Amino acid sequence: MEKSKPAKRVLDNKNRAALVAAVAAGLITIVLVLVLLLDGGDSKHEATNKQPSSGGAEIVSADALREASANGATPVYWAGELRGTRLELSQASEGRTYVRYLTGDAKAGDPRASFLTVSTYAQPEAVAALRRQGKKPGGVLGDAPGSGTIYFDRNDPQSVYLAYPGVSVEIEVYDPSPKHALQLVNSGQIVAVG
Repeated sequence: MEKSKPAKRVLDNKNRAALVAAVAAGLITIVLVLVLLLDGGDSKHEATNKQPSSGGAEIVSADALREASANGATPVYWAGELRGTRLELSQASEGRTYVRYLTGDAKAGDPRASFLTVSTYAQPEAVAALRRQGKKPGGVLGDAPGSGTIYFDRNDPQSVYLAYPGVSVEIEVYDPSPKHALQLVNSGQIVAVG
């Protein structure tokens, strides 16, 4: 009986070491994701799809946005009315709509990529498309309110993508602050204009 105790103690120590290593790896992963998300959004993002160069960008009221959305073939998504902003609507092509939240002295068509933008793209099987992207290196997948699927790329965290089952659109929420983009998507505030 004395011989089995040391063997059991060695086995327990091995299990403890494996458990400590697994917990440490998990904590490191969490810290890395938090650092990425809490970056503060200081990096400059100049992707061309954040400010469409065509599509007749114009300042619109919330009612005019609702009317334009009702007349379209695909739903248009937004973050609702936000205090201190003006809504800019661009429809670059059929099935691609951009709603930007302009601040300060910005005018329609402002070339800066420094404004919250909610883009809606016609995309059959949008949830499956996001899940495929999430399998690529740097991809992060998550769940959103209303059974939504969230995707973002760690290398481009200012753009968070959202899709819902049975809805043939992919929604991109761009914000210079990755934390704010993800927060908006997780809050359930990104909804179809209605």
